[in-house]
Amino acid sequence: MASLLFSCCTLLLWGVGGRLAAGEVAGEAQAPAVFVFGDSLVDPGNNNELLTLARADYRPHGIDFPEGTTGRFCNGRTVVDHLGHLLGLPLIPPFNNPATHGSTIIHGVNYGSAASGILNDTGELFGIRIPMDQQLQNFKSTIEELSAMLQNKTQLHIRKSIFIVAIGSNDYINNYLLPLTNKRFIYTPEAFGNLLIQQFGRQLQDLYTLGARKFLIANISPIGCIPNQLAWQGGDTGECVESTNHLASQYNTKLKKMVDQYNKQLRESIFLYWDTYSFALNVIKNYASYGFKYQKTACCGGGRWNGQIICLSVMSPCQNRSEYVFWDPYHPTDAFNAIASREAYQGNLQDSFPRNVKQLVEG
Repeated sequence: MASLLFSCCTLLLWGVGGRLAAGEVAGEAQAPAVFVFGDSLVDPGNNNELLTLARADYRPHGIDFPEGTTGRFCNGRTVVDHLGHLLGLPLIPPFNNPATHGSTIIHGVNYGSAASGILNDTGELFGIRIPMDQQLQNFKSTIEELSAMLQNKTQLHIRKSIFIVAIGSNDYINNYLLPLTNKRFIYTPEAFGNLLIQQFGRQLQDLYTLGARKFLIANISPIGCIPNQLAWQGGDTGECVESTNHLASQYNTKLKKMVDQYNKQLRESIFLYWDTYSFALNVIKNYASYGFKYQKTACCGGGRWNGQIICLSVMSPCQNRSEYVFWDPYHPTDAFNAIASREAYQGNLQDSFPRNVKQLVEG
């Protein structure tokens, strides 16, 4: 479980509106690059130019971000922004940004796309998005460009880099749990979890084949506790929706087993299992100990718990944003992300070595 001791210092240094400029780093780079794959929790603006409803390229998103509104679903930095800073790296640029070429990609690229999932049809109601399979194809394009610059040093560069993968929540929220989907008639919860693991396992093996060796794999957080779920399925007291959390837990158990298996089977690789579920649940249950005052209501949104209407440009967000766990109906605040990244970097993520990201880069 997460330590409660560092939260005050973390919030002072990396709370809302992080005081360092966007391009500044924490010190000497501890890894040559970070490559990020996932959904809106890590999307830095890849969806900005897509024909999609899953976009955050408007205020008040980014209200506390040094570069302003960039397409991040947050008031400030995402968790990978904070984690990259702790690793001594500049902000990892979005793949879809026209400027993400040449020397810009040396320190890594972020392929994350809001509404995307492990399955290609996840999030299709939002319009165009970049599912995990396409994110892998985009990474192949990056390898080609890196090869033109680094030549025979390309594979060494990739092998020493960190690969962060945070995906899977949308496969439930915007696929399996949708009211009009037929998925629940085709798959039992057990069978659907197996389908996700089979597909995701193949995708991780593809990354390994392309040269990735150091992985940080996030499980699914307690999605039954997000304001959106509280608003539509929770009771008046705002208790987490246990049926939704149970689906996430079932999947996470399978994911942990697969990660352990890959650590044994895939030579020279290190897979670090990031238990975001347990960490986030601990913060929500013990929110005051982490410096928060509001663990259920979103800072920006509308309706019950501010979870029924997404954060829109016409809305005024809360003023005391560092006191909220959730920024909008689905995503955490900069303050939460700062704490989560610190725990991932120096906390105890799993019993076996390596236990955290700091040890992952040293291994």
